Amino acid sequence: MNRTRISLLAIAGVACAAAMSLTAGVVAPAKGATCPPPPTSVHPFTPWNDSASYVLTTGASFEQGSAGWKLSGGAQILSGNAPNSLDPASDSHSLYLPAGSSATSACTTAPHIVGIVRFFLKNLGVSTGGLHVQVLVKGNTYDAGTVTAGSGWQPSAMLPSNAPNYSGAVAYQVRLTPVGSGGAFTVDDIYFDPYASK
Repeated sequence: MNRTRISLLAIAGVACAAAMSLTAGVVAPAKGATCPPPPTSVHPFTPWNDSASYVLTTGASFEQGSAGWKLSGGAQILSGNAPNSLDPASDSHSLYLPAGSSATSACTTAPHIVGIVRFFLKNLGVSTGGLHVQVLVKGNTYDAGTVTAGSGWQPSAMLPSNAPNYSGAVAYQVRLTPVGSGGAFTVDDIYFDPYASK
């Protein structure tokens, strides 16, 4: 083997290693086939005059810790539970999101699911802080708005994202990020609208 060929093989090896290092940190978009079976649709916000059907985002009761979720910047599971009448009496945990943190859910799928999100939250930071909500689907990120809250538990507004409506059981994820200096929130029971009632 001559020196030219050895040099070419070495260059190819370096290029391959560089490509692998670039792709190693990239998270592939969730696929419907990798999600848990579709959960049963429920009506958690009826006491607040919202009779729409919803499905609980995978792991979003936080009673099993943060399994399947990606937490960063100090986001963690703490004691405390939202006033959701559908929760078992034994439920006792929620997700804390301090300033500078972020949380991305495991994937959720259901027939006709759409990128409409609603959940329970309370503000533990400055009154001017907000919680930015995004929907992830098919490798793209879509905005669902920013919500505020008081110091007690309350349901968020219904948050329709600008994600397209796909046919079939498509894998959705939600990302929550406090915004504003000193913004901090606790959230619980995060739902997607499966569009079953439409």
